[in-house]
Amino acid sequence: MARIRIMLPILVAWMVFVLSGASTLWAQPSPPKPAIERSPLLKEPTTPEEMFAAAVLTADLARLDLARLYLEQFEATEPDNETLIQLRDKYGTSDFVKLSLFKELQPNSQNLLDRLNAAARLQAADPAFVDTLIKRLSVNETERALATAELRNAGIQVVPEILRQMSLQEMVDQQDTLLLALVRMGPQVVPALTGAMDAPDERVRAAIIDALGYLKSPEAIPYLWFPAFDEQQPAGVQTSAKNALSKLLKSYPKLGLQFSSVTAANELRRLARLYYRTPQALPVDDDGNVHLWTWSDAVGTVVDKAISPQLASLYVATRFARQSLALSPEQPEPQRQYLAALLGLEVLRQGWDTPRVSTPGTAMYLGLTAGEETMAQVLAEALDAKRPSTAVPALEILGQLGTREQLISRNGTKSPVLAALNSPDPRVQFTAATTILKLDPKHGFSGSNRIVGILARALTDVNQPRAIVIDSDVHRASAVMGYMSSGGYAADMAASGRQGFELASTLTGVEVVLIHVNVQRWDLTQTLSNFRADARTSQLPIVLYGPGDLTDDLTRLVTRSAPATYIAESATVSDFLDQFFPFIKSVKSDPLTPQERDLQMSTAAYWLATIGSGSLSKIFDLSQVENELVLATENPAIATNALIGLAGVRTPSAQRRLADIAVNPQMIDGVRQTAANQLAYHIQQFGLMLTKDEVINVHAGWKNTENPDVKGALASVIGSLRPNPTIVSERLRAFPVPVAN
Repeated sequence: MARIRIMLPILVAWMVFVLSGASTLWAQPSPPKPAIERSPLLKEPTTPEEMFAAAVLTADLARLDLARLYLEQFEATEPDNETLIQLRDKYGTSDFVKLSLFKELQPNSQNLLDRLNAAARLQAADPAFVDTLIKRLSVNETERALATAELRNAGIQVVPEILRQMSLQEMVDQQDTLLLALVRMGPQVVPALTGAMDAPDERVRAAIIDALGYLKSPEAIPYLWFPAFDEQQPAGVQTSAKNALSKLLKSYPKLGLQFSSVTAANELRRLARLYYRTPQALPVDDDGNVHLWTWSDAVGTVVDKAISPQLASLYVATRFARQSLALSPEQPEPQRQYLAALLGLEVLRQGWDTPRVSTPGTAMYLGLTAGEETMAQVLAEALDAKRPSTAVPALEILGQLGTREQLISRNGTKSPVLAALNSPDPRVQFTAATTILKLDPKHGFSGSNRIVGILARALTDVNQPRAIVIDSDVHRASAVMGYMSSGGYAADMAASGRQGFELASTLTGVEVVLIHVNVQRWDLTQTLSNFRADARTSQLPIVLYGPGDLTDDLTRLVTRSAPATYIAESATVSDFLDQFFPFIKSVKSDPLTPQERDLQMSTAAYWLATIGSGSLSKIFDLSQVENELVLATENPAIATNALIGLAGVRTPSAQRRLADIAVNPQMIDGVRQTAANQLAYHIQQFGLMLTKDEVINVHAGWKNTENPDVKGALASVIGSLRPNPTIVSERLRAFPVPVAN
């Protein structure tokens, strides 16, 4: 204790000293920012090459402040394409890529990489440049090594010229040299080589296959099955393919593939099915396109085409399905696969606007010759794979050769034609509806109540998709509806899971459902289960939204509910739509073009008129689409058919609308004439539903009408009103007495 008493004053004095010093420090102004530390380089760079090298070195040393300085100095020299290529050849592309990955060096480093890539593409596309390198391959070992390195740096774009020269007869002696150069360029050349598998020269095909075997890339395996086991292949090609395939399968034993013709046929069927169903299985570039390499006889080598994943996957599926069909021609699955891929390819290549024809040489013609049962199976596969480009022509073919048997579900499996009514794709829905009407059903069937709704939507379609927002919080739901409106959607709100399901399953034109994670009266799991269990909503895209920290927790639920995604609640429209659009674009087909909408509108009007004027009205109730028919009467292009359809609606309002148009002098005479004829038909079918004043108005319109055709049509209305004998007598006596000529 005594010692503590002695030390205490000393400790207090020391603390006073420290605090007084600290207060002095706190009172001092902030020190200036430290200057850039001294460069580790022995001397500062003076040339563009030295500046680039200095940027790479200082980036490696984690001196990103200096790396940015040297990179800016390099850019200030405005290096041309030749300089960039020389730096790439000396340092490699990897150093450019490495610099682009540092956030501290962006955007300068990324712009530099983009410039290098553009310069490399220009260089590689120059046949003279590639020709020079090819000639250097035969000079000596040193030149060969340098030329090979430059070819490797130039990348896959030089492969077409190498293959073109390999195909020349005068280059036969150089084939091994060119083959070795391709192999030394590494796996990057595999896509171009697989595209060259259709080269007409047997010698070139065998060399390409040998190169694929040496490269040992698993990418090549799918392309080797057919030449290895097709009996029509030349012996040299078949031997090369079997040898290459054997090497690759030994190199990748985990693939577990057996080496036989049966395995080849099965594997080709699997590949055709994979790419038909999964366009995303193909790699895409930064623009979202697939680079498809194919042989071109016109230029004598392979060409690179950047196309959409949907189109590219159909090309690939067509290739493998045809090869599978050649190896097992009696198997029905490759037959369906090949026809399905051809139909889809034909639609996407020609465009949705192009009318489909069934002349010889078209996929539609093949479909007609394949028969009803095969086409029904093609349709079922297209619906399951979500391929509208196949489903639509398949339905059109069934509309020509199908029978009413297509409206019957068998063995617990729903008819694919009826299932198409519930497709989320509007084209498929509409074509299914018209196909069913072409089959001339005699009785009601599952889904018959959806037909007229689909047709009616086409009558008044303004190309605005519909969304259902399910959220018990009105303010939050209103905000999301506003976001969707900004994104071009007409949105409906539902306060509960049950209500949202009822809307989605009954309304036409619903293309997406948005559900808050705290949905009530069905909870989230039950709501999703019911949506996926009902055929009408099973394929609708679903967007779950809620707090951002729930994304990982809901991953499994989202996967089970596909097509679905989860997006975080957002305070701004742009943030919400930036999350929404990438998903919806991945699951939604191309929107209808104006030409398609016009065609659908006229077709829908025709079929609604057919229903309203015939026996189909006993199966399909037009009263549910009366409003759409009334709106359609204002469109001169479809007014006639809309009036005929309206005449099949057994309501006073329909009869009143027909009467109003018939006596309206502002309407086109032809439309008035049709309205009058349909009014007379309506009165005969359903009885007089007009009020006394409305009947008087019809009489007045008849008397005041001057056009003889319209007046004659209105006369049939007057006659349908069952005039009494006195009125008939007056009208007869008013008729002029005939005079003999």
